[in-house]
Amino acid sequence: MKKIYNYLFLLILLISLGCSEDEAINVDLSQFESITERFPYADLTTNIAYDYYELLYSFDTPGNEELIVSEGSLCVNASNTDACIESFNMLETPFGFAGSCLPSYCFLYIKFQHGDNNTILNTPEQLLTFLGTIDTRSEAILWANANGYFHSLDIKEIGAIKATDDHFELLVSELVSGCLPYQSDQVHLRIDADGKITELDRAVYSYAKNSCI
Repeated sequence: MKKIYNYLFLLILLISLGCSEDEAINVDLSQFESITERFPYADLTTNIAYDYYELLYSFDTPGNEELIVSEGSLCVNASNTDACIESFNMLETPFGFAGSCLPSYCFLYIKFQHGDNNTILNTPEQLLTFLGTIDTRSEAILWANANGYFHSLDIKEIGAIKATDDHFELLVSELVSGCLPYQSDQVHLRIDADGKITELDRAVYSYAKNSCI
């Protein structure tokens, strides 16, 4: 976990050194709600039948994980409960969606169980199939993260969300270059219910010519 905190410290330092108000996207921040949780994914819904699923955060190596969200009852409808549970617990993956933590690697993925079937969902395409439609703030943030955008916990300009009647808008960041130069952009996104992501605006948010993550 120390590597994660070092990365976050570097990101905050570079933002403080590199950004200016003139470069920021012109948007009314009062219309947006700050995103204050690291994993704001509690309100997920799916149209896919399931008995149980887990959304997990994995860092560096399989098995080094943190449970973020779980729903349902594990193997409640399996023909062999013990075998189902053992199979579920053995599921591992070396990659997932919402990858980050350079120069190391961390990601999110879903372990999914229905009947006698246990499977891993670890791509953005599988995630969208699982979610069905983007109906909640949690889903909009998770979908943005899964597509390479990141949210700050304490800087509203790059960590905020707004719900409208038919879509969500987010203020997030995207890493453009990790080394020589380091560049992170502020991005204003629109996310529709079908998962379509549209960049409404973009501006260089932090830039350090001779720095690397």
